[in-house]
Amino acid sequence: MKLSGWILRVSLIAMIALSLVFTWLIWQNPSRLGREETTAVVQTKKDPNIAKLKSTVMAPTAVYYQQNAQKWQLFEADNDAAQTVRLSMAKWRLGTVGTAVRLSADDFTKLLASQDTVQLHYSGMITYRTFNSGFFNKKATATNGDFQFDRILFDFAHPDRLAFINDETRQVRYGNLSNANTAALRQTVDDTLPNAFAISEMRLGTRQVAVYRDQIQVQPYAYLLDQQSANHYVALLMPAQQASAIDSREIGAETVYTVGTNYRLTLTTSSGLMEFENAASANRKKDLQTALTKAYSGLGSLNLLGLNAVRYFSCDRTSQETTFRAFAQGLPIFNGEDNGKVTVASTSSGLQIDFSTNNLIVPIPTQQAKTTLPTTATVLAQLKKDGYATTGIQDIVLGYYWHTQAADSQVVALTPTYFVEINGEYRRYTQWLASGMLDDDSKANTAQPLE
Repeated sequence: MKLSGWILRVSLIAMIALSLVFTWLIWQNPSRLGREETTAVVQTKKDPNIAKLKSTVMAPTAVYYQQNAQKWQLFEADNDAAQTVRLSMAKWRLGTVGTAVRLSADDFTKLLASQDTVQLHYSGMITYRTFNSGFFNKKATATNGDFQFDRILFDFAHPDRLAFINDETRQVRYGNLSNANTAALRQTVDDTLPNAFAISEMRLGTRQVAVYRDQIQVQPYAYLLDQQSANHYVALLMPAQQASAIDSREIGAETVYTVGTNYRLTLTTSSGLMEFENAASANRKKDLQTALTKAYSGLGSLNLLGLNAVRYFSCDRTSQETTFRAFAQGLPIFNGEDNGKVTVASTSSGLQIDFSTNNLIVPIPTQQAKTTLPTTATVLAQLKKDGYATTGIQDIVLGYYWHTQAADSQVVALTPTYFVEINGEYRRYTQWLASGMLDDDSKANTAQPLE
C-alpha cells in the first residue's frame, strides 16, 4: 500500500479518536450539569482587630440615669452613649461577686428606681465570663463563678460596689469595686444628660422595656454601604487547609457553593442574603457562654469592615441562635431584608451563619430635621385599638429603619421609629397596624392582628 494511503488511514483514525474524546468532554462539561467547578487555594489572614473589638460588640447598648424620681435614657449625638459610659469606667477593678438574691416585684422596682444611679442595659442576656473578659481594662482580681444578667447598676452613693441584675428572674448580685474614680463617669453623665429622653420602665413578660413618656425627637442618620461579592465570602468561609474544588450551582434564585459534604454557602441573588453551613463544626453544649463564644467567632469570620458598629442583640436559648445587629447612635437598625443583621447558631448539627452582603461601614451625619415620634403609650394604644393585646407584645424598642437603597447608591438612609416584636418578629409599629398610619413602605406588608 502506498505511503499516502497509510497516512490517510492514520489521519482518519486519529480524527475519529479525537471526535470521541471531545464528545466525552462535552458530556462531562460542568455547564451541562448546571454547575461550575473551580479550584481555589483559599488563604485568609486573621484580623487582629476582631479580637480587640469583642468588648465593643459584646457591650451594653443602652444607659439610664436615675435622678430625682425621674429616669433618663442618655443619648449622645453621633456617638454611642453606652459605650462612652463604659469607657469612663474602664480603669475600675472588680473583685469578689456575691451570691444571688431574688427580689420581690416591689423591691425590684425600688432597686431600679434608686436615686443617683447609672444603669447599663444589654439588649440580650449576657454571661459574667463574657463581661469579665472585656468590660474593664483588667479582669476581676477574684475568681467568680459564671452567671447570667442583662443590667449593671452603679450607685454614686456606694462607689465600692457594682450590682449585676437579671431582669428576667429579678435576681441581683453585688460585686466589690476598687479604683472606682467616679469623676469621669459623673462628667459623662453631665455631658449626655441635656440630650437624654425621659423614660419609665414597664414589664413585658419577663423583659423590662423603656417607655418614652413624652414625644421625642430623633435625628435621621445615614451610613456608607459596603457591598461584597459572593466570592469574597467563599474565600473567607470555605476551608483553607488545601486547594479545594468548589462546586457552584444555580438553583432557581439561589447560587449554592459547596465543598465536599460539610461546607455549603447559599446566596439569594435578589436580596444579597447568604447562609453558611459547616456540618463539621458540631457543638453539643447548650449553655449561654458557649453560644456567645461560638457566635462571636462566627461573626468574626466574616471580617466585616464595620464591625465596630455591630452589637450583640439577643440569644435564643432554645435554638442556640445568637443575633447581632448594626447600631447607629446607640440605637438598633432594622429592615425587611435583614441587612446589617448577623445570626449565628452553633448546634449538634453544625455551625450556621446567616448574613447579608450589604453592611454598614462609615456613619454620615445628616442635616435633616429631627423626626418627632409619639409616646410609647400612644403606640401601645394604637396597637391595642387594632386588636393587638399588650400581653402579646414581646418587646418595643426605639431604633432606626434601613430604607432600601437604589441599586447604584452606596448610601443608606436611616429613619428613627419604634419597632415592636410580636411572635418573635420585629416590625415597625406602623406595619403592625391594620389601617390609619401605614406609610408607603408598609402598605404591601400589612400584618394581621393577633386573635
